Amino acid sequence: MNIWRNTLKLLFTAMCLLTALTAVCAAAPRTVLVLPLQQEFTLSDYEDDQDAEDIIKMMTSKINIEFMGDGTYTVMEPVTYEDKLMTMDAKKITADVQSAAKAGRELGARFVVCGRITEVNTQKKGGSSLVDRIMSGFEAPYKSKMVLQLQFINCQKEIALLDKTYNVVRGGKNAAESFKNTCTYAAEKFVEDLTNPAGNNGKKVGVGKITNIRGEIITVDQGSNAKFFQGESLAIIRDEKEIGRAEVLEIGKDETTCRITESKEQIKKGDMLSRD
Repeated sequence: MNIWRNTLKLLFTAMCLLTALTAVCAAAPRTVLVLPLQQEFTLSDYEDDQDAEDIIKMMTSKINIEFMGDGTYTVMEPVTYEDKLMTMDAKKITADVQSAAKAGRELGARFVVCGRITEVNTQKKGGSSLVDRIMSGFEAPYKSKMVLQLQFINCQKEIALLDKTYNVVRGGKNAAESFKNTCTYAAEKFVEDLTNPAGNNGKKVGVGKITNIRGEIITVDQGSNAKFFQGESLAIIRDEKEIGRAEVLEIGKDETTCRITESKEQIKKGDMLSRD
């Protein structure tokens, strides 16, 4: 009786461990680490009451929040990497894709966000009286400008899937509000560009055409230029409708080999692959 009881306990424990391991493995490929951005700016008069480090923390936090809200990636909490990050050369990580990718791997991330803020400037637009606001078309009395360069890096492939400079201006009823609105919009735009690179209003846009099919193996007419990464899951689309899924197996210079993992309809030559 005890043998059976112990055997059942072992089986139950094994099942729990397997379930937990499966969950961890499933989440790992989409784990993103948002590194603190680098400061390359001086504060204007209206930011004098803020510390530059606080601005960096706010912008970094806004990016984290947008990733969490999007739900596409699992965001690493700062407490899990801050101590180890302090031993690394932050400027070198920001300046070099390979260094950023290496840091991401050491910290347990599949993807890394890094970058620098090059300008922060808040100004008051004219007077704040009713007449002044009527003359200015009811524009917000304060305007904040931020210029920042952001990269989204695949740590395994050591490539920047997105490298873009953002020049954002937003208003508010006071300096703090206008700056907060600027940070929020910049973070939203970055994550939107990453998850919806074509600005396609939710429509799936092709990033490669199927040129050959051999059983469940397909060939796509885009290679390293499309910045695929091994193991990436892509949608197979026809007329902007998803009809299946494919996993990237091998990336060449001019073509990529994938494996069909799911099909709702028969996959044909000419069907397109799309990032979610």
